[in-house]
Amino acid sequence: MAARRPQPRHDVWIVEWLDACDAFPSWQRANAVKRSDRTQLVQSVGYLVAEDDEFLTLATSCVDTDDDEHYGGGIHIPVSLVRGRKLIA
Repeated sequence: MAARRPQPRHDVWIVEWLDACDAFPSWQRANAVKRSDRTQLVQSVGYLVAEDDEFLTLATSCVDTDDDEHYGGGIHIPVSLVRGRKLIA
């Protein structure tokens, strides 16, 4: 029997967004703190579960049952921090 090739049940997106991050592990002089240390560009991949004016919600896993869809591994990303997104599957 040939191996089954899985296909996405729903649209899969890659989203780039800014996240807060640790800037330095200990006390630093003001002139030693770099502007580039203040944010981190993150890439998240998943099913677009919900979106409104404030948040975009991705899930990493989904299960379709007879009565409803179930999602796992979700993340709410503030829309104001999204820098780009692309449909990938």
